[in-house]
Amino acid sequence: HLLRPPLPPGATAPAGPVPTTDDCPASLPDHDVQCPLHGAAGCQPPPPATAVALHAAFCADPAAPLDTDTVHALAAVLGAQLHSADRAVGERGPGTVIEGTLRAVVARLADAPVRHRRVLARLAAEYAHAAGSLRLHGGRPATAMACFDRALGWAALADDPTTQAAALSDMAVLGLLDDDPASAGDYAREIRRAAPGRHWADALATLGEARATALAGDVRATVRHIGRARQYLDRPEDLPDAEVHVPWLAPAALRLRVESGSSAALRDLAAATADPRLAQRALTAATAALDLLDDGRLPVARAMLTVRIADCHLCADDPHTAIAALTPVLATDGAPLPALVRHELRGLRGRLAAGAGRWGAGAAEAAVRLGAVV
Repeated sequence: HLLRPPLPPGATAPAGPVPTTDDCPASLPDHDVQCPLHGAAGCQPPPPATAVALHAAFCADPAAPLDTDTVHALAAVLGAQLHSADRAVGERGPGTVIEGTLRAVVARLADAPVRHRRVLARLAAEYAHAAGSLRLHGGRPATAMACFDRALGWAALADDPTTQAAALSDMAVLGLLDDDPASAGDYAREIRRAAPGRHWADALATLGEARATALAGDVRATVRHIGRARQYLDRPEDLPDAEVHVPWLAPAALRLRVESGSSAALRDLAAATADPRLAQRALTAATAALDLLDDGRLPVARAMLTVRIADCHLCADDPHTAIAALTPVLATDGAPLPALVRHELRGLRGRLAAGAGRWGAGAAEAAVRLGAVV
């Protein structure tokens, strides 16, 4: 199972673009990618041109050496690819560089000497999770799940709890997209098994449970889970050395996740119950999450939160503010929006259409306009 890539190349698979020196990091960790040899302690990869050349040699020749510089280069190229993808708001495609590199890594696992297996498993886990993330944002949930599932296995083999938790969090999101709160909650609870005793894992798991119970319409359980997730953020935690410099485990990044997830759960409850108090709480959380985003960073997250804020206004019976808030998101010049943003817009569009008789022609016209982008 672990010696087979999640995405077979196919008979006519394109070679894909060649990585460039653009965005190659000067140090690791970078863009949530850690060096498999040095982890969160950090290290300095080769210069960008050397890193790209080593990456190309590794992918082209199964017998090429897996020395320290090559491992650093493979991690650096992954960070560069994710950095490049993160700047794009539109659909990001299958990530052929990442998937091609993943196949090259997996091809070496079967015959790798013992000293290389954990390093290769760690690289496979990171690349598979990245491939799944790109496919999820590109609207390909089935193949995204295949990537996340395989990333989970390789991360367990490499004793990498952070990548396990990241993959499980994304699998829980796919459960929500499938309108399957039971599966979403089960995946969220597995995060605690992957990283036992970590407050950040408890926070992520509890937040995932909140999203699942909200989708199921359980107000009391959802509010309880959100309260517990916030409590975890306020507890000081002495992180292990392997996690202390992981960017997405930093307090501000975790707070962003909790505020964003809380806003989604409360918005789902507000939409189901028509309770304006829940809508206002959702709006407060979504605004707090948006305020935590630095200007210019994570444009997909910014677009998704902007749509959610508009939806919260709609759930609070304020369609005019909701429609006005959507203006920057819909100014895409025809470029398709990421799948998760489109998912948010579909829910908002359905609520606009349902309330058009009460809110008037403006709401009906806005619903029609949204139909062209979702």
